[in-house]
Amino acid sequence: MINFEEFTDNLRRWAEERDLLDKDPHVQFTKIVEELGETSAAYNKQKHTELVDSVGDLLVTIVVFCHQIGINPQEAYNYAWEQIANRKGKTVNGVFIKASDLEEDDK
Repeated sequence: MINFEEFTDNLRRWAEERDLLDKDPHVQFTKIVEELGETSAAYNKQKHTELVDSVGDLLVTIVVFCHQIGINPQEAYNYAWEQIANRKGKTVNGVFIKASDLEEDDK
């Protein structure tokens, strides 16, 4: 099994070999939305193998998009983790709501 950094590096090379990196990122963004729809359908139908495949495809399309728009996926991943690692809040109806958003609701 490869780590996330290897995954993103492999994908950059894969996309480069297929001449995807210089293409219109709007097209890749459309692919992200398409894969998200497939992920939703697989989840709703409780089709585990299709769900694994579509989540993987979703990750691939997001990482390729990052490379197209000049965002290092590893930096984005690390930034996101730094933002949420110590975030306070509570889960309401299965959705985590950060403390600052809860405070806005109190106003």
